[in-house]
Amino acid sequence: MNRPLYVIDVRNKMLDRWYALQEEHPEEMHQLKAFLKQHPTNILITNGKAKKLRADLKGIYQYDVSYADRVRYTVDKKNHVVKIIFAKGHP
Repeated sequence: MNRPLYVIDVRNKMLDRWYALQEEHPEEMHQLKAFLKQHPTNILITNGKAKKLRADLKGIYQYDVSYADRVRYTVDKKNHVVKIIFAKGHP
């Protein structure tokens, strides 16, 4: 088993939404967590589920958990931390 490279940091105001997504979409959230721990910036391996946002949202990534639910995050490569900044439906 591979050792996780990144720690997932869910901001306090996102905890309820993060847990709700885990209950609503357990398999998809399991896949998301594995992706974030191992390869949070390698969007090519997600079959179109992840993308790097542009313009005003530069530096933010988005992962589509389902048709309606998303997780947005930033990646601190130096400290190996993925910070969840948004979780749930379209912002």
